[in-house]
Amino acid sequence: MVRLRIGALFAAAAIVVGACGGTSSPSPSASSPGTSPGASPSAEASPSAAIKEGGSLVVGLPGDMVLADPSLVSDSNSSAIHLNIIEGLLGVKAGTLSDIEPVLAEALPEASADGLSYTFKLRTGIKFHDGTDFNADAVVYNYDRQKNAPKELQDAYNYYFGAVFGWGADSNLKSVEAVDASTVKFTLGHPQPNFLIAQAPLPQFGIQSPTALKAGDADNPDPSKSKYAQGQGNGLVGTGPFKFKSWTPNAQVEIEKNADYWNKDRIPHLDTVIFKPYADQSAELNALQAGDIDLAQTILPNDIASLKSDTNFQVIDRGESCNYGGLQMNQTHKPFDNLHIRTALAYAVNKQAYIDTFYAGLADPADNWMPPATQYYKALNLPTYDVQKAKDEVTASGLTGDALTLEFWYPSDVARPYMPDPKGLAEAIASDLEAVGFKVNFKTAGWRTGYLADEAVGKYPMWLLGWTCDWPGPDNFLVTAFFHFQGDKANPEFAYGPADLKAAFDKGLAAATDADAKAAWESAQDILARDLPTVPLVHSKPPAAASVDVKGFL
Repeated sequence: MVRLRIGALFAAAAIVVGACGGTSSPSPSASSPGTSPGASPSAEASPSAAIKEGGSLVVGLPGDMVLADPSLVSDSNSSAIHLNIIEGLLGVKAGTLSDIEPVLAEALPEASADGLSYTFKLRTGIKFHDGTDFNADAVVYNYDRQKNAPKELQDAYNYYFGAVFGWGADSNLKSVEAVDASTVKFTLGHPQPNFLIAQAPLPQFGIQSPTALKAGDADNPDPSKSKYAQGQGNGLVGTGPFKFKSWTPNAQVEIEKNADYWNKDRIPHLDTVIFKPYADQSAELNALQAGDIDLAQTILPNDIASLKSDTNFQVIDRGESCNYGGLQMNQTHKPFDNLHIRTALAYAVNKQAYIDTFYAGLADPADNWMPPATQYYKALNLPTYDVQKAKDEVTASGLTGDALTLEFWYPSDVARPYMPDPKGLAEAIASDLEAVGFKVNFKTAGWRTGYLADEAVGKYPMWLLGWTCDWPGPDNFLVTAFFHFQGDKANPEFAYGPADLKAAFDKGLAAATDADAKAAWESAQDILARDLPTVPLVHSKPPAAASVDVKGFL
């Protein structure tokens, strides 16, 4: 279930718009607090360019909004819309992965020495889009609402709160209390080093109007019966630079300028932004080239060259990577229980060749299971492409003949930022593996019709998979995404989980100081480098594209 949601997740960019040169464009100054990890200002308006007030920007997304309640979704298309409307106490500075800044909070919180409490001073005088007051009571209501969500909503919808804190009596968030109208105190059951970074990038931790939530039956155990979740006039009521206007499912979502936005330096220039869903990235590109949209949120790397050759369009660099793509293995399947075999695979794969062929150069060879901008990242000096060393490791394994036959799975009907062409990438990897003595048998399955479900329970010997971060912390990659434990046992996905890795995870997840957290997560990375349970391949940098007049996209 987690893989179905979070694996599909591509970190969302906040579209904050203005106008330049007479056409619709984003405002470079109006950055939303939830700008996606890796997003960065691009194609800024030149000093001589005139800003045009008013107008509309049409944005293409690879899919429709799911629900008009951020707390109930975990997909990037919904979040790309929500981030313009809903704000949290904290955000991430545009162009960075983990530089946290205050948004609805006046400043970063005061943390207690034992790491068990965080006290926020709130900005005052802010109104929700429905005219009601943003204050400490509203913050308490939003967090208590998620903590005590109906069981029907917890795993099926309200994923992120559970992933970060847990629900109900088992939640590590023991209490959220209003000290006064502009002060909120959070109390934890044990120290939680990801307390800030896990919340800052996500609209799921945004503060919505309690009045609107109640009026729209937002906590109905069946979101299809909630007027709020369905966006029937009163969904998505926040404090952001845009207000929710309308949603026509499978057609478009329209948001409009919040002229009363509290941050006067960041009031948008545009009147409206319209988000249109497309079946896939090819359809989204066609819409851009036809003039049906002004900006495509995602494009395939192999489409970059044609866009760059056309002066009507621009390719937008979205900054640092917050993803990982890898060659996965399950150690209940031979020969992947053999460290020499896993090491041979690591030497055999030509990562730079894959980057040049399938990513248009917009990726870095991976030397870790998380990208370099992740908190507590450590360079591991993993094996790099060396055919002879790969052959030597095969010899050292003691295996020959049929024992070197590998069953290799790839998804047949999807493109992900970390594997834009799964079949092509699989074939290139297989060619490199066969060059050092392996025989590869391909298998494939539909992404949502078997692939994700089967790999998650350990049915595949070797396969392609990756992760786009929810937050740029080591726990999100190493634990949430891959090597989490079920009690004291390794999860079945990889059948890998030594006791010292679990001990490092436990220390990192409950460290009371930054120094303790850093030491624990570095230890975990060293253990993974020692054991090479899987082979990291790439950290990609997925681009966006827009008409040439769009400026300041974040």
